[in-house]
Amino acid sequence: MSCVYPAFVVILISTVYATYLAFNLLPQIRAVNGAQAGEYFYTPSEEELYGVLVSFHVFFGMFISCFILASTSSPGYIPRETSEDRKRWVDGDFEISDADDNRVKEIIQDVKADLKESQMIAWLKSIVILERKKQYGYYRHCSACNLYKPDRTHHCRICDRCILRMDHHCPWISNCVGHRNYKTFLLLLFYAIATISFVLGEMARRLVYSFRPIMNTTTFLLEDLIVIVVYLLCLFLFIALAMFFTFHMNLTLNNMTTIELREKKNNSDPFIVHRFKVAHTKFDNGYWQNFTDVFGPPWMWLLPIFPGGTGTYLGSYAGKHAHSRIESKTDV
Repeated sequence: MSCVYPAFVVILISTVYATYLAFNLLPQIRAVNGAQAGEYFYTPSEEELYGVLVSFHVFFGMFISCFILASTSSPGYIPRETSEDRKRWVDGDFEISDADDNRVKEIIQDVKADLKESQMIAWLKSIVILERKKQYGYYRHCSACNLYKPDRTHHCRICDRCILRMDHHCPWISNCVGHRNYKTFLLLLFYAIATISFVLGEMARRLVYSFRPIMNTTTFLLEDLIVIVVYLLCLFLFIALAMFFTFHMNLTLNNMTTIELREKKNNSDPFIVHRFKVAHTKFDNGYWQNFTDVFGPPWMWLLPIFPGGTGTYLGSYAGKHAHSRIESKTDV
């Protein structure tokens, strides 16, 4: 069943591409070459035709590449390669002082805590593990994977693994969308919208031509009707994907995931909402930094290249711990 949705997407892509090629691009190529000049719906200039051919297939090629990468690449799993990783995620040893750990628990339980004060924000960003279980502040542990969860990690019941910065499980690519493939997923949406935009723009004249008086029923059923149906389908997909892409770009700019928005920020339980606000204080670094955290430097924005990062969202606790030792010596 996991291959049904991706197979449907492949069939849909093939249908749209074949229709666009057979009833729009190829007739224009024949018209430019003089085979049907003046006899078909539109004869572009040679420069326009080759410009469209190259531009469309660049976007289409990037779309196919992102679809394959998003479907096959790892979304990111809890690391266990090093002894330090195993110390944290297997043994649950996060080297957090009792004072800091107790303070985290107090803040989590206090729904009136001031989370906008600059020193509070800096301290929260320094904590190794800030997301805790319920309002009592226990570390989150996955019984299925037998691992402690880094911040923003969730267990996917379909993949049966804990996913770093899990956004959602996407049936259309038969894969989880997480830390390592979230950018590829966003680019998949972007290039899908760009490709469909080309189809809608270039086939607009062909669509109008389909409504000419019916002189041949066979031609209408095998050509014009297919063009009309595919054009309407592309129009629907363009609207749906544009809305979905806008939704995810808003999440990206605010450094949120779909799970965090739906299950935490919009939850009716005030304790869950408060725990989300505490954790989000650690992750949110402003629109620009949030964007570059996902897309990387400007030269990398439109390329399906992973920008890096472990996805465990470890705070700068070492520096904070050193600062605490200095303060302790000063107090003595």
